[in-house]
Amino acid sequence: MTDPFTAPDPFAALAELRAAGPVHRVSTPDGPGAWLVTRYAEVRAALGDQRLALDRSRSHGGDYAGFDLPPQLDAHLLNSDPPRHTRLRRQIAPSFTAQRVRELAPQVREVAERLAAALPDEVDLVTEYAVPLPVRVIAELLPLPEQARAEFTGWADSLLRHSPGAEPRARDTMRDMRRIIGGALGSTPPAESLLAGLLAARAGGRLDDDELTSMVFYLLFVWYEIMVHAVSSAVLRLLGAEPALLDPGVEEVLRFHPPQLLAAPRYPLSDLEIGGVPVRAGDTLLLSLASANRDERVFADAAVFRPERSPNPHLSLGHGIHSCPASALTRVIAASAVRALRARRPELSPAAPADSAAWRGNFRHRGPAELVARVRR
Repeated sequence: MTDPFTAPDPFAALAELRAAGPVHRVSTPDGPGAWLVTRYAEVRAALGDQRLALDRSRSHGGDYAGFDLPPQLDAHLLNSDPPRHTRLRRQIAPSFTAQRVRELAPQVREVAERLAAALPDEVDLVTEYAVPLPVRVIAELLPLPEQARAEFTGWADSLLRHSPGAEPRARDTMRDMRRIIGGALGSTPPAESLLAGLLAARAGGRLDDDELTSMVFYLLFVWYEIMVHAVSSAVLRLLGAEPALLDPGVEEVLRFHPPQLLAAPRYPLSDLEIGGVPVRAGDTLLLSLASANRDERVFADAAVFRPERSPNPHLSLGHGIHSCPASALTRVIAASAVRALRARRPELSPAAPADSAAWRGNFRHRGPAELVARVRR
């Protein structure tokens, strides 16, 4: 059976596994084994299953459990369960309500239009557009002070200088992360801003020092890669689509090209069965969002990109209490990126068809490596 972690086309390999069953014992590229969950019903159920923990201390240590972060970066939402998860999420939730995201949308569009207007006549839309757009939005959202903002932009740019498949992982850029986070925490942000709220939460005893640092790490570095891949995939697929299909098209982009292939690892709190397969307490479960999104049992023509698809209950941004807090913002950024290009640089046209795009990432994340566009002559 094809290894989905190393195959050039992970979706074909995942289809093989999905056809064979909902749960499989696999070896990860990092070495240790894990259980890979491939079918939609089992993935969706597991995302909301309170018998499964995200806290890595619940692992028995024999399976894959990601890479270790220092404690001051590891006390974030993706390594927390209730009640800590509930308390942490409460600190950022007001910044990502539907109303707040609607208020942010004009600011996002303005950033996107400024970037689009400055693009040259021949450009890689990943490097020059999909990367800086989320960087600038996140930097303004917190906000980051100028020095930390410049360093964050440089950090993001440096990641794109590596060839696909050879990108450094978060642990390889730890020194840069610490410097950028330190700059943010040492600033005096505007009142009512997200960062000011986090600093006030620490002062009020609602966050400890490690939780504060970890939350800034989560906001800056965990979201960044997801948003870059979402923007670049939306540009890849929707630049020439009918305007009326943009919003449903973004949902189809997220389904068809999920920016995160796997959800954060889960660890059973006791022995149980997933999809009829017995798993032990502390085993690692890897929930394949990419496979679930192409499950033929749920999606008609699952292997075909259809921007008009509705309903579209994809799982790319999670489900249940651990769903991505910034899911609405991710959608706004992706749609704004396409609208701004159409409005400010309508003469730019992709140099190659979408199906020929090269991809970058690792076994957890995936997005276009390059999107060359030129002015039509």
